[in-house]
Amino acid sequence: EPIQSKPPSYTHINTNRYNPKNKPKRHPPANESCKCKPSTEDGIFSCGDGCLNRLSYVECVGDKSLKNGEKNPYWNCNCGPSCSNRGVSKRQFAKCRPMREHGKGWGLITVNGVKKGDLVQEYCGEIIDEKTKEERLLAWSRDHPNDPNFYVMHLEPGWYIDAREVANIARFINHSCDPNCKLVPVNVAGFTRVSIVCIKDVEPGGYLSYDYQFDTRHDEKFTCRCGSTNCRGTMKGGKTGSTAQKKTKKQLLAEAKARVQRDKKFLQSIADSEKHRLHLTGVLVPGEREGGSELVAGGPREKYRRAAQEGAVFLWRNARLGADFSSRYWRRMARMKNKSKRRERENLAALSRKLGNVDIFSLLRA
Repeated sequence: EPIQSKPPSYTHINTNRYNPKNKPKRHPPANESCKCKPSTEDGIFSCGDGCLNRLSYVECVGDKSLKNGEKNPYWNCNCGPSCSNRGVSKRQFAKCRPMREHGKGWGLITVNGVKKGDLVQEYCGEIIDEKTKEERLLAWSRDHPNDPNFYVMHLEPGWYIDAREVANIARFINHSCDPNCKLVPVNVAGFTRVSIVCIKDVEPGGYLSYDYQFDTRHDEKFTCRCGSTNCRGTMKGGKTGSTAQKKTKKQLLAEAKARVQRDKKFLQSIADSEKHRLHLTGVLVPGEREGGSELVAGGPREKYRRAAQEGAVFLWRNARLGADFSSRYWRRMARMKNKSKRRERENLAALSRKLGNVDIFSLLRA
Protein backbone atom coordinates (compact mmCIF):
# COMPACT_ATOMS: atom_id res chain seq x y z
CA GLU A 1 0.00 0.00 0.00
CA PRO A 2 1.47 3.38 -0.97
CA ILE A 3 2.28 5.68 1.95
CA GLN A 4 0.43 9.02 1.73
CA SER A 5 1.18 11.99 3.95
CA LYS A 6 -2.33 13.34 3.42
CA PRO A 7 -5.73 11.63 3.06
CA PRO A 8 -6.85 10.92 -0.53
CA SER A 9 -8.48 13.95 -2.12
CA TYR A 10 -12.24 14.16 -2.56
CA THR A 11 -14.90 16.85 -2.83
CA HIS A 12 -16.18 17.61 0.67
CA ILE A 13 -19.92 18.13 1.21
CA ASN A 14 -22.02 18.64 4.34
CA THR A 15 -25.16 16.88 3.14
CA ASN A 16 -26.15 14.39 0.44
CA ARG A 17 -25.90 15.56 -3.17
CA TYR A 18 -28.89 14.74 -5.39
CA ASN A 19 -29.24 14.73 -9.16
CA PRO A 20 -32.26 17.02 -9.81
CA LYS A 21 -33.27 14.88 -12.78
CA ASN A 22 -32.84 11.54 -11.04
CA LYS A 23 -33.47 11.38 -7.31
CA PRO A 24 -35.62 9.31 -4.94
CA LYS A 25 -39.16 10.43 -4.24
CA ARG A 26 -39.73 12.26 -1.01
CA HIS A 27 -41.64 10.23 1.55
CA PRO A 28 -45.08 11.70 2.32
CA PRO A 29 -45.61 13.38 5.74
CA ALA A 30 -47.17 11.32 8.52
CA ASN A 31 -49.53 14.18 9.49
CA GLU A 32 -49.05 13.58 13.20
CA SER A 33 -46.87 15.12 15.92
CA CYS A 34 -45.09 13.71 18.92
CA LYS A 35 -46.62 14.26 22.38
CA CYS A 36 -43.50 15.77 23.94
CA LYS A 37 -43.73 19.11 25.74
CA PRO A 38 -41.27 21.97 25.26
CA SER A 39 -38.69 22.43 28.00
CA THR A 40 -38.44 25.82 29.72
CA GLU A 41 -35.28 25.08 31.75
CA ASP A 42 -31.77 25.81 30.47
CA GLY A 43 -29.77 22.68 29.67
CA ILE A 44 -32.87 20.45 29.74
CA PHE A 45 -34.07 19.26 26.33
CA SER A 46 -37.30 17.64 25.24
CA CYS A 47 -37.97 14.71 22.87
CA GLY A 48 -35.85 12.16 24.73
CA ASP A 49 -35.83 8.37 24.44
CA GLY A 50 -39.61 8.17 24.76
CA CYS A 51 -40.34 10.53 21.84
CA LEU A 52 -42.67 8.95 19.28
CA ASN A 53 -40.65 10.34 16.37
CA ARG A 54 -37.35 9.12 17.83
CA LEU A 55 -38.76 5.63 18.36
CA SER A 56 -39.91 5.64 14.71
CA TYR A 57 -36.48 6.77 13.43
CA VAL A 58 -37.94 10.07 12.29
CA GLU A 59 -36.35 13.43 13.08
CA CYS A 60 -38.50 16.14 14.56
CA VAL A 61 -39.39 19.08 12.30
CA GLY A 62 -41.04 22.38 13.17
CA ASP A 63 -40.14 25.77 14.62
CA LYS A 64 -42.58 28.64 15.04
CA SER A 65 -39.74 31.17 15.03
CA LEU A 66 -38.91 30.37 11.40
CA LYS A 67 -40.59 32.07 8.47
CA ASN A 68 -43.50 29.95 7.18
CA GLY A 69 -42.59 27.40 9.85
CA GLU A 70 -46.17 26.43 10.66
CA LYS A 71 -46.90 25.88 6.96
CA ASN A 72 -44.28 23.12 6.68
CA PRO A 73 -46.17 19.91 5.72
CA TYR A 74 -43.57 17.81 7.60
CA TRP A 75 -44.22 19.57 10.90
CA ASN A 76 -44.24 16.82 13.54
CA CYS A 77 -42.99 18.47 16.77
CA ASN A 78 -44.07 21.46 18.86
CA CYS A 79 -40.94 21.68 21.03
CA GLY A 80 -38.98 24.01 18.75
CA PRO A 81 -35.40 24.88 19.83
CA SER A 82 -35.60 22.71 22.99
CA CYS A 83 -36.02 19.54 20.90
CA SER A 84 -33.10 17.09 21.09
CA ASN A 85 -34.18 14.93 18.14
CA ARG A 86 -32.70 17.08 15.35
CA GLY A 87 -29.04 16.07 15.37
CA VAL A 88 -28.69 15.13 11.68
CA SER A 89 -30.47 18.18 10.26
CA LYS A 90 -28.52 20.51 12.58
CA ARG A 91 -25.27 18.58 11.99
CA GLN A 92 -24.61 18.12 15.71
CA PHE A 93 -21.78 15.64 15.15
CA ALA A 94 -18.76 14.64 17.20
CA LYS A 95 -15.46 16.31 16.33
CA CYS A 96 -13.41 13.85 14.27
CA ARG A 97 -10.41 13.85 11.97
CA PRO A 98 -8.68 11.36 9.61
CA MET A 99 -5.66 9.47 10.92
CA ARG A 100 -3.49 6.66 9.56
CA GLU A 101 -4.56 3.29 11.00
CA HIS A 102 -1.90 0.58 10.82
CA GLY A 103 -2.72 -2.02 8.17
CA LYS A 104 -6.00 -0.33 7.24
CA GLY A 105 -4.97 2.82 5.38
CA TRP A 106 -6.73 5.94 6.61
CA GLY A 107 -9.20 5.78 9.49
CA LEU A 108 -11.26 8.28 11.49
CA ILE A 109 -10.62 9.13 15.15
CA THR A 110 -12.77 11.04 17.60
CA VAL A 111 -10.96 14.06 19.03
CA ASN A 112 -12.84 14.48 22.33
CA GLY A 113 -14.30 10.98 22.67
CA VAL A 114 -17.93 9.86 22.32
CA LYS A 115 -20.36 8.09 24.63
CA LYS A 116 -22.76 5.26 23.91
CA GLY A 117 -25.82 6.61 22.10
CA ASP A 118 -24.10 9.76 20.78
CA LEU A 119 -24.55 10.81 17.17
CA VAL A 120 -21.09 10.54 15.58
CA GLN A 121 -21.47 11.46 11.90
CA GLU A 122 -23.72 11.20 8.86
CA TYR A 123 -22.63 9.13 5.86
CA CYS A 124 -22.84 11.59 2.95
CA GLY A 125 -22.22 11.26 -0.77
CA GLU A 126 -23.89 11.27 -4.16
CA ILE A 127 -27.33 9.67 -4.29
CA ILE A 128 -27.45 7.32 -7.29
CA ASP A 129 -29.86 4.69 -8.58
CA GLU A 130 -29.28 0.98 -9.24
CA LYS A 131 -28.25 1.44 -12.87
CA THR A 132 -25.71 4.16 -12.10
CA LYS A 133 -24.29 2.11 -9.23
CA GLU A 134 -23.68 -0.92 -11.46
CA GLU A 135 -22.08 1.23 -14.17
CA ARG A 136 -19.73 2.93 -11.71
CA LEU A 137 -18.69 -0.31 -10.00
CA LEU A 138 -18.03 -1.98 -13.36
CA ALA A 139 -15.97 0.97 -14.63
CA TRP A 140 -13.97 1.21 -11.40
CA SER A 141 -13.18 -2.52 -11.23
CA ARG A 142 -12.06 -2.36 -14.87
CA ASP A 143 -9.84 0.73 -14.47
CA HIS A 144 -8.60 -0.01 -10.93
CA PRO A 145 -8.50 -3.82 -10.52
CA ASN A 146 -6.19 -3.66 -7.48
CA ASP A 147 -8.07 -1.01 -5.50
CA PRO A 148 -9.91 -2.72 -2.58
CA ASN A 149 -11.62 0.45 -1.30
CA PHE A 150 -15.41 0.45 -1.50
CA TYR A 151 -17.59 3.48 -0.78
CA VAL A 152 -21.11 2.56 -1.97
CA MET A 153 -23.75 2.21 0.76
CA HIS A 154 -27.39 1.16 0.47
CA LEU A 155 -29.78 4.02 1.23
CA GLU A 156 -33.25 2.64 0.45
CA PRO A 157 -34.69 0.23 -2.12
CA GLY A 158 -33.22 1.15 -5.51
CA TRP A 159 -31.01 3.98 -4.23
CA TYR A 160 -27.43 4.17 -2.94
CA ILE A 161 -24.86 6.60 -1.49
CA ASP A 162 -21.60 6.84 -3.45
CA ALA A 163 -18.90 8.48 -1.31
CA ARG A 164 -15.87 7.85 -3.51
CA GLU A 165 -15.60 11.25 -5.26
CA VAL A 166 -18.04 13.41 -3.27
CA ALA A 167 -18.38 12.79 0.48
CA ASN A 168 -17.69 13.91 4.04
CA ILE A 169 -15.17 12.58 6.58
CA ALA A 170 -17.40 9.59 7.42
CA ARG A 171 -15.90 7.90 4.34
CA PHE A 172 -12.73 7.24 6.37
CA ILE A 173 -14.41 5.06 9.02
CA ASN A 174 -13.03 1.52 8.78
CA HIS A 175 -14.72 -1.85 9.19
CA SER A 176 -14.67 -4.02 12.31
CA CYS A 177 -16.43 -7.26 13.21
CA ASP A 178 -16.64 -5.88 16.76
CA PRO A 179 -17.50 -2.23 15.97
CA ASN A 180 -18.08 0.73 18.27
CA CYS A 181 -20.66 2.35 15.95
CA LYS A 182 -23.69 1.32 13.93
CA LEU A 183 -25.64 2.72 10.95
CA VAL A 184 -29.13 4.08 11.64
CA PRO A 185 -31.30 5.25 8.68
CA VAL A 186 -33.34 8.30 9.70
CA ASN A 187 -36.25 10.05 7.97
CA VAL A 188 -35.46 13.77 7.89
CA ALA A 189 -38.38 15.78 6.46
CA GLY A 190 -39.19 13.02 3.98
CA PHE A 191 -35.62 12.18 2.94
CA THR A 192 -33.78 9.07 4.15
CA ARG A 193 -30.35 9.85 5.58
CA VAL A 194 -27.85 7.46 7.20
CA SER A 195 -26.62 8.45 10.66
CA ILE A 196 -23.69 6.80 12.45
CA VAL A 197 -24.40 6.24 16.15
CA CYS A 198 -21.95 5.17 18.87
CA ILE A 199 -22.74 1.83 20.58
CA LYS A 200 -19.65 1.74 22.85
CA ASP A 201 -17.79 4.47 24.70
CA VAL A 202 -14.79 5.62 22.66
CA GLU A 203 -11.91 7.45 24.33
CA PRO A 204 -10.36 10.60 22.82
CA GLY A 205 -8.14 9.60 19.93
CA GLY A 206 -9.92 6.25 19.50
CA TYR A 207 -10.63 4.92 16.03
CA LEU A 208 -14.27 4.70 14.93
CA SER A 209 -15.62 1.60 13.16
CA TYR A 210 -18.79 -0.10 12.05
CA ASP A 211 -19.62 -3.44 10.41
CA TYR A 212 -19.65 -2.95 6.64
CA GLN A 213 -21.88 -6.01 6.05
CA PHE A 214 -21.00 -6.11 2.33
CA ASP A 215 -23.56 -7.79 0.11
CA THR A 216 -21.20 -9.63 -2.23
CA ARG A 217 -20.47 -13.07 -3.63
CA HIS A 218 -16.74 -12.37 -3.68
CA ASP A 219 -16.02 -12.37 0.03
CA GLU A 220 -12.40 -13.39 -0.64
CA LYS A 221 -11.78 -9.92 -2.12
CA PHE A 222 -12.82 -8.20 1.11
CA THR A 223 -10.54 -9.78 3.70
CA CYS A 224 -11.01 -8.47 7.25
CA ARG A 225 -8.03 -7.92 9.56
CA CYS A 226 -9.78 -6.08 12.37
CA GLY A 227 -8.16 -8.37 14.96
CA SER A 228 -11.29 -8.75 17.11
CA THR A 229 -11.99 -12.06 18.87
CA ASN A 230 -15.13 -12.61 16.79
CA CYS A 231 -13.55 -11.65 13.46
CA ARG A 232 -15.32 -13.32 10.52
CA GLY A 233 -12.27 -12.98 8.29
CA THR A 234 -14.32 -11.10 5.70
CA MET A 235 -16.24 -7.84 5.45
CA LYS A 236 -19.14 -9.71 3.88
CA GLY A 237 -22.26 -9.74 6.01
CA GLY A 238 -22.60 -12.83 8.18
CA LYS A 239 -25.68 -15.02 8.35
CA THR A 240 -27.96 -14.56 11.35
CA GLY A 241 -31.03 -16.27 12.70
CA SER A 242 -32.12 -19.90 12.68
CA THR A 243 -31.15 -20.36 9.02
CA ALA A 244 -27.46 -20.01 9.87
CA GLN A 245 -25.72 -23.38 9.65
CA LYS A 246 -23.49 -24.24 12.59
CA LYS A 247 -19.94 -25.03 11.51
CA THR A 248 -18.02 -28.05 12.71
CA LYS A 249 -14.74 -27.86 14.62
CA LYS A 250 -12.93 -29.12 11.53
CA GLN A 251 -14.36 -26.29 9.42
CA LEU A 252 -13.53 -23.69 12.06
CA LEU A 253 -9.96 -24.99 12.33
CA ALA A 254 -9.51 -24.91 8.54
CA GLU A 255 -10.84 -21.34 8.38
CA ALA A 256 -8.52 -20.29 11.22
CA LYS A 257 -5.48 -21.80 9.46
CA ALA A 258 -6.44 -20.08 6.19
CA ARG A 259 -6.86 -16.77 8.03
CA VAL A 260 -3.40 -17.14 9.61
CA GLN A 261 -1.86 -17.80 6.19
CA ARG A 262 -3.59 -14.72 4.73
CA ASP A 263 -2.35 -12.58 7.61
CA LYS A 264 1.22 -13.89 7.17
CA LYS A 265 1.13 -13.00 3.47
CA PHE A 266 -0.27 -9.58 4.33
CA LEU A 267 2.50 -8.86 6.87
CA GLN A 268 5.13 -10.13 4.43
CA SER A 269 3.76 -7.85 1.72
CA ILE A 270 4.08 -4.86 4.10
CA ALA A 271 7.70 -5.79 4.88
CA ASP A 272 8.49 -6.24 1.17
CA SER A 273 6.90 -2.90 0.30
CA GLU A 274 9.04 -1.14 2.94
CA LYS A 275 12.21 -2.60 1.38
CA HIS A 276 10.97 -1.79 -2.12
CA ARG A 277 10.37 1.85 -1.27
CA LEU A 278 14.04 2.24 -0.32
CA HIS A 279 15.04 1.62 -3.93
CA LEU A 280 12.35 3.60 -5.75
CA THR A 281 14.62 6.57 -6.35
CA GLY A 282 16.89 6.15 -9.36
CA VAL A 283 20.06 7.92 -10.41
CA LEU A 284 18.30 10.48 -12.63
CA VAL A 285 15.64 12.97 -11.64
CA PRO A 286 12.15 11.64 -12.54
CA GLY A 287 11.28 12.74 -16.07
CA GLU A 288 14.93 13.06 -17.12
CA ARG A 289 15.73 11.01 -20.21
CA GLU A 290 18.48 8.39 -20.21
CA GLY A 291 21.81 10.07 -20.73
CA GLY A 292 20.64 13.29 -19.10
CA SER A 293 22.81 15.30 -16.77
CA GLU A 294 20.32 16.07 -13.99
CA LEU A 295 21.18 13.64 -11.19
CA VAL A 296 19.38 13.16 -7.89
CA ALA A 297 22.77 13.21 -6.14
CA GLY A 298 23.23 16.79 -7.32
CA GLY A 299 20.34 17.95 -5.16
CA PRO A 300 17.53 20.31 -6.19
CA ARG A 301 18.62 22.93 -8.67
CA GLU A 302 17.99 26.63 -8.38
CA LYS A 303 15.29 26.52 -11.08
CA TYR A 304 13.09 24.48 -8.73
CA ARG A 305 13.33 26.92 -5.80
CA ARG A 306 10.28 29.03 -6.73
CA ALA A 307 8.05 26.02 -7.45
CA ALA A 308 9.09 24.35 -4.18
CA GLN A 309 8.44 27.48 -2.11
CA GLU A 310 5.14 28.46 -3.76
CA GLY A 311 3.82 24.92 -3.67
CA ALA A 312 5.06 24.35 -0.10
CA VAL A 313 6.69 21.10 -1.29
CA PHE A 314 9.61 21.35 1.16
CA LEU A 315 11.75 23.91 2.94
CA TRP A 316 14.56 24.90 0.59
CA ARG A 317 17.03 25.24 3.45
CA ASN A 318 16.41 21.59 4.41
CA ALA A 319 17.36 20.19 0.98
CA ARG A 320 20.22 17.69 1.21
CA LEU A 321 22.40 16.01 -1.37
CA GLY A 322 22.65 12.28 -1.90
CA ALA A 323 20.71 9.63 -3.78
CA ASP A 324 21.66 6.48 -1.88
CA PHE A 325 18.52 6.39 0.26
CA SER A 326 18.99 2.72 1.11
CA SER A 327 22.45 3.30 2.64
CA ARG A 328 21.21 6.36 4.49
CA TYR A 329 18.35 4.32 5.93
CA TRP A 330 20.58 1.54 7.21
CA ARG A 331 23.11 4.05 8.60
CA ARG A 332 20.28 5.66 10.52
CA MET A 333 19.19 2.27 11.88
CA ALA A 334 22.80 1.55 12.95
CA ARG A 335 23.00 4.90 14.76
CA MET A 336 19.77 4.14 16.60
CA LYS A 337 21.13 0.71 17.61
CA ASN A 338 24.43 2.21 18.85
CA LYS A 339 22.51 4.84 20.77
CA SER A 340 20.49 2.10 22.48
CA LYS A 341 23.67 0.22 23.43
CA ARG A 342 25.26 3.39 24.77
CA ARG A 343 22.17 4.03 26.89
CA GLU A 344 22.43 0.49 28.33
CA ARG A 345 26.10 1.04 29.24
CA GLU A 346 25.26 4.33 30.93
CA ASN A 347 22.48 2.69 32.94
CA LEU A 348 24.83 -0.11 33.97
CA ALA A 349 27.50 2.41 35.03
CA ALA A 350 24.95 4.38 37.04
CA LEU A 351 23.85 1.18 38.77
CA SER A 352 27.45 0.28 39.69
CA ARG A 353 28.05 3.74 41.15
CA LYS A 354 24.90 3.40 43.19
CA LEU A 355 25.97 0.02 44.62
CA GLY A 356 29.55 1.18 45.28
CA ASN A 357 32.77 -0.86 45.07
CA VAL A 358 32.48 -4.60 45.82
CA ASP A 359 35.51 -6.73 46.89
CA ILE A 360 34.88 -9.94 44.94
CA PHE A 361 38.00 -11.71 46.33
CA SER A 362 36.80 -11.20 49.87
CA LEU A 363 33.46 -12.67 48.93
CA LEU A 364 35.12 -15.71 47.36
CA ARG A 365 37.36 -16.36 50.41
CA ALA A 366 34.30 -16.12 52.62
